[in-house]
Amino acid sequence: MAQLNAVLLLHFTFWPLLCIGLQSQYKSKIKCVFQGDEDTYSFYKGGDVVLGAVFPLHSSPISSFSSFKTKPEPTKYKFFTPRALRWMQTMIFAVREINQRQDLLPNLSLGYHIRDSGDDIPVSVKRSLLLVNGQPEKGSGQSCKDIQKQPSPVIVGDAASGVSMAVLRTLVSFKIPLVSYFASCSCLSDKREFPAFMRTMPSDLFQIKALVKLVHYFQWAWVGVIGVESDYARFAIQLFLKESERFDICPAYVHFYPVVLMQDAVEELVNILKSSSATVIVNFSGESELQSILKECRRQNVTHLQWIASEAWATSKALWGDFGDLLKGTLGFAIRRADIPHFGSYLRRVNASVAQKSHFLSEFWEETFRCRLNGSLNTHVHGEEAHNWPPCNGSESLDDVYTPYSDVSQLRVSYNVYKAVYLIAHALHDMSTCEPGKGPFQNGACGSLSQILPWQLLYYMKRTHFTTLGEEVRFDDNGDPIASYDLMNWQRESDGSLQLVRVGFYDASLEDDKDLEIDEPAIMWHRGEKAPESLCSKSCLPGSRKARQKGKPVCCFDCIPCAEGEISNQTGVNFLKAPHFLFFRFK
Repeated sequence: MAQLNAVLLLHFTFWPLLCIGLQSQYKSKIKCVFQGDEDTYSFYKGGDVVLGAVFPLHSSPISSFSSFKTKPEPTKYKFFTPRALRWMQTMIFAVREINQRQDLLPNLSLGYHIRDSGDDIPVSVKRSLLLVNGQPEKGSGQSCKDIQKQPSPVIVGDAASGVSMAVLRTLVSFKIPLVSYFASCSCLSDKREFPAFMRTMPSDLFQIKALVKLVHYFQWAWVGVIGVESDYARFAIQLFLKESERFDICPAYVHFYPVVLMQDAVEELVNILKSSSATVIVNFSGESELQSILKECRRQNVTHLQWIASEAWATSKALWGDFGDLLKGTLGFAIRRADIPHFGSYLRRVNASVAQKSHFLSEFWEETFRCRLNGSLNTHVHGEEAHNWPPCNGSESLDDVYTPYSDVSQLRVSYNVYKAVYLIAHALHDMSTCEPGKGPFQNGACGSLSQILPWQLLYYMKRTHFTTLGEEVRFDDNGDPIASYDLMNWQRESDGSLQLVRVGFYDASLEDDKDLEIDEPAIMWHRGEKAPESLCSKSCLPGSRKARQKGKPVCCFDCIPCAEGEISNQTGVNFLKAPHFLFFRFK
């Protein structure tokens, strides 16, 4: 039934690839006719193999009422993400770089077809189907072979775990590979449910181990745990709570909040933060959800919290401008970074005339400089004030402003995108060097390069390993990379700007007692020069012992004097039985 539904969705919602197979039987009777609205918002370049991709250029869709009497308006969004535009440009840069090489795919050119997922499941599923189907020439009644955009046998994306899961479930019947650069949910490692999934992003299983060890290192036994209502946060928090039990770490509370935070929901959350004795908060979310929370924290004067960031926002500099006073001292594990040669200069080539030629770049340019381009393709301008922006004068330059788009100091997700493109390129290269009769398929057959079959490409991708920018890239049986993280500390510079300082690392390939290293003197804390305390109850002094508080976690206890026949000469222990000839208490 799932396969039938997927086929019907492809056939009736978009132009069918199925007609290509039927054309030989019915000749000219079968025509490809686009059934929906033409969606031209994309980056596209043709090639022998066109790689598809989806990136969350927009986020937080604005809900609207549909009467079903008129055609629904296109979805509008609250946020435009320059960082995601950089991810898109990373893919374009990597494809161009590979096409210029003589040692990798010398006889095969790569193209790309990149779309905006809106960080939204329905949008991402629709646009992923657009990628794998291709696009016919404009107009109706065209032959199925008259295509304007080629179908993609593989997709790079999406960023969010929940969105990636939805796309995978839609495409699973066609065995089309999905390579994510940011989806970290451990649930995606289940090969029975997601056999065509790979990623250059480490699984949350490793991030959680690192976070728990970090909390244990600083003896924070009483922590608040919050997360956005998503598959990513639900699975991550479940793993965090399970791993915490090994180190006697107790959650002061566990709270999930909706993706679209209304005022009552954010007030409820901040009231929980405010009323709890926990001063350390572990938060599993993206940067867009966190903005509303921090805004309400400031309104209610909740400024004492030590934030621990999940990798989703551990290096999100966009939060610093408005909330640096609240986030100073934040700690979080960030995925591995790299310096991609010449990438910074490539990003800064964009100017007003270049931006006019692309919907995505037009919107970025106008939002960055708060001006309107003459003849702009942008129709997604946010807010009424945008209509009053003056015309761009053409002298605007990315060298004169700060934007996450051109910031190449922390290329982490961008580096994952870069590796994803190279993973596919190396798999195609291995296919191209296969000798007929010695191939991995039936009767020694090699993979077809004239018409790439997604399942054959996936076979090579799973067995590919390569070296790029000095890193050896390998994948385990689940299609996950070997995990390593940098421990980052948010520090304020003298001019008020954010400095992300590496103060340690976690490497899952090392032994259990050596996998976490922390340079404690290098850390700048949110308040004071020492690590904050986050305890339900302080350790009992010598001469007293712990007594569990009824109905509360093991971290909550009272300290009572030792009884006769018991001694305690250490801090934080229950009690020791004294020898039978000793009957005294320590005062």
